[in-house]
Amino acid sequence: MSMWTALEPPATTVAPGDSAVVRLRVRNTGDTVEEYRLSPVGDPAGWASVEPAVLRLYPGAEGTADITFAPPRTPDAVAGPAPFGVRVEPREHPGNADVVEGRLTIGPYSELRAELVPRTIRGRRRARGRVAVDNLGNQPLTASFSTRDNGDAVTVEAHPTAVQVDPGRAGFAEVQVTSANISWFGGVRQHPFTVSVLRSGEPAPQELRGSFVQPSVFPAWFLAVGSILVALAVAFVVFWFQHDMGVKSQASEQAAAKEEPLPQGSKSPLPSAPPSPSTQPNPPPSAAPPSAPPAEKPKKKDPDAGKPAGGGGPKKPQYDPAKLVRIQSGLGLYLSTATDQKPEGRYVYSAREIRNNPTWDQYWYVHPLPQDEFAFTSSTEKWAVADNTREGNQVQMWGASGGDASLTTGQMTSNQKWAIRPIDGADGFVNLVSKDGDWCLSDLSPNDPKNLQVAEVRPCGALPADQQRWRIVQ
Repeated sequence: MSMWTALEPPATTVAPGDSAVVRLRVRNTGDTVEEYRLSPVGDPAGWASVEPAVLRLYPGAEGTADITFAPPRTPDAVAGPAPFGVRVEPREHPGNADVVEGRLTIGPYSELRAELVPRTIRGRRRARGRVAVDNLGNQPLTASFSTRDNGDAVTVEAHPTAVQVDPGRAGFAEVQVTSANISWFGGVRQHPFTVSVLRSGEPAPQELRGSFVQPSVFPAWFLAVGSILVALAVAFVVFWFQHDMGVKSQASEQAAAKEEPLPQGSKSPLPSAPPSPSTQPNPPPSAAPPSAPPAEKPKKKDPDAGKPAGGGGPKKPQYDPAKLVRIQSGLGLYLSTATDQKPEGRYVYSAREIRNNPTWDQYWYVHPLPQDEFAFTSSTEKWAVADNTREGNQVQMWGASGGDASLTTGQMTSNQKWAIRPIDGADGFVNLVSKDGDWCLSDLSPNDPKNLQVAEVRPCGALPADQQRWRIVQ
């Protein structure tokens, strides 16, 4: 060997989001000038940097280099010990390369994000939702669930009552809400409830508030219409009986009267027959038949009739719910979803044009809803709609909260409905605005051009214009 190496210290600890430095000493024990190239190896190498990366040493001379470890505060930096090495390779004698080994211990941290999906559930007797728990820390965690129904009207249960989630993964529990009674009349009732998520080691839980919407079996107008129909039926029965009794009384009176025979002839002469039409006198010339009233002239159609007053601003486009479209951002990327991921809760991205790839879907249906609102469904799974998840602002695909019928009636939660607002002078571009908070759908591709970015809703105007405007290509 033509060199001597050592690490100071050979083992160290670092917290995610922080940095730690290890010093490498290299001595040239040969008899010629040597250049040593230094490079980190092992799992922590992705977070390591060497300064300087090359040492040029005379015989007997010694040099040092600093290896800096800076693991990110993400689940990728898993807590615990991680061996590493620094490869020292002489340029003149590459066969004498050596790897100096050390150990880096990454400190633990915990971070949990929970959300109730959807926050509003609907049913006449019972309904189901889900609690999603994302482990954003670098060590496994256990989350337990407890429920509170805020009254005696409904009962709330979570299954299972606890989940264990690995770093960077998500765990789910089903929430079932059951009403104590069926609402027959009275319109729609709302029952608030709470699901508490407690991470092990934390003193206080995180509370998620939801609402159970319980429609009545019969609508509110049913009682009014029913009472009117009953009143009409009673009046008809009373009228019928009175009419029937009157007819019978009149018939009995006529039967009691003395019957008289009809006359069979008369001594007076019969009247003469009327003259034939040929012998009847013609009407006087002045007695002309009355003329028909003159027909009204058709009114001219007002060319401006039906137009809105003022007339300013861009024209709102129309959309066919049976026709596929593509949704392109101002950056040129298309709204996309991965159909090979989980059926509910999969993310919506913005990506370059994808052709002949069945695992990705870039075609959409635009469903017009009442009150100038819209819903977006993918072409491969028409039951799934683009959903602003509220907590975290990410856009994911979920089943329409009101079922398939809500894609026409609009009876779904506000975070699944959007407004399409034309932009004046923007060559067909529009803003896609979530009806839950009026935030704009945003293309976050500039955050990391190398990786797909999940589409999110952000305050309108908070990002550059091209990231918040879209063109619906029909």
